[in-house]
Amino acid sequence: MGYESALAAFVLITIATLGMEIMVTYATQGFAFGFSSNRPTIEKSGFALRVARTFQNQAESVAYIVPALVLAMQSDVAIPGGALVALLIVLGRAAFVPLYYSGLPFIRVPAFVLGTVGSLYLVGSVWAG
Repeated sequence: MGYESALAAFVLITIATLGMEIMVTYATQGFAFGFSSNRPTIEKSGFALRVARTFQNQAESVAYIVPALVLAMQSDVAIPGGALVALLIVLGRAAFVPLYYSGLPFIRVPAFVLGTVGSLYLVGSVWAG
């Protein structure tokens, strides 16, 4: 997978997690929730909290995955296995989302590590030149 395709896929995953959070919020808080702040907040269920945290984690991962992909894309350095690493980053983030939704505490860690380690590999390869 090319870096541009990986970046586009990452954006789609982020948009999907945002959409899921919006839909779950409306389903649990009511459709009028977004129109006024004078309504009392309803406590979120465990699943609704996981959906919110999944989007939060996805948004936080933008801080290191997007710069790593852009750096690799703009660099003249040939990164060995770079296309595979970009694919693993996307697959890791795509797997992380439903694994986080599942609520199993440690099953999502390997998927999270794929995105983090893959980003470090891309940046390290460009830095090493």
